Amino acid sequence: MYAPATGKAKPVEEEVITEENVFERPDETIGFFPGQVLKDGYVSTFILLACVVLSYAAPAPLTEPANTATVEYVPRPEWFFFFYEQMLMFFPGYALISFGAVVVPTIFIGLLFAVPWLDRSPQHYNAVSRPFASVIGILVVVVVVLNMLLAVSRIMNFPTA
Repeated sequence: MYAPATGKAKPVEEEVITEENVFERPDETIGFFPGQVLKDGYVSTFILLACVVLSYAAPAPLTEPANTATVEYVPRPEWFFFFYEQMLMFFPGYALISFGAVVVPTIFIGLLFAVPWLDRSPQHYNAVSRPFASVIGILVVVVVVLNMLLAVSRIMNFPTA
């Protein structure tokens, strides 16, 4: 951008960032430190204090030490392993245990990672215009809800003594 008469470059005007125009240009960044670090620190401190207060107000129930001589105890996995125990019911026998415990969850997680590449439709946020992503989302919700129902049914059928 040369001035037509002199051939010299025009001086570049420096833009002044104010509160009004700070978000007008999306290529302008806002510093991470110290503002965001302080906000994250406040939230982390609040969560830590909430955990401390809750652990003091409602402590974990401690029972007697485990008795290995009893046969009345029915071992159950934690809630986050219920789907693995369900896989043992769906794939009985020693030959299919590894398939149900390793291959099926690996395929499921791999499909979740592959969804951005499998759904090549334009970036629409309407679920009707993206049927593939909608079906995958519904399947994920169904799997989570079924796992939760399985956990509730196991807790109701095998209450702790």
